[in-house]
Amino acid sequence: MEIITNLLFSNQDLDYRDFNSKLIPNIDKDKIIGVRVPVIRRIANEIKDNDYTFKFLNDLPHKYHEENILHGILLSIKYNDIDIFLDKLDMFLEYVDNWAVTD
Repeated sequence: MEIITNLLFSNQDLDYRDFNSKLIPNIDKDKIIGVRVPVIRRIANEIKDNDYTFKFLNDLPHKYHEENILHGILLSIKYNDIDIFLDKLDMFLEYVDNWAVTD
């Protein structure tokens, strides 16, 4: 989703990307944008009700590490119905590839 990827890149912190890449060495540094989690949470709250967010949540797999973090946060704030949440989570889990996304 280009809108969301651009939004994440507009909040990029290259020093944080370099730091993060050392903590999650199984992820290629080019797949880490470098956005701090509090910023990702703010973005999630800003976009949770947009039409393109629904499309983003169904457009798997994501390319960037922060897109996966955003995905997890959106699931937790967007779906109050436990059955819907678990269905969406189940679709996402096969693409979780590191500890930082589950943290």
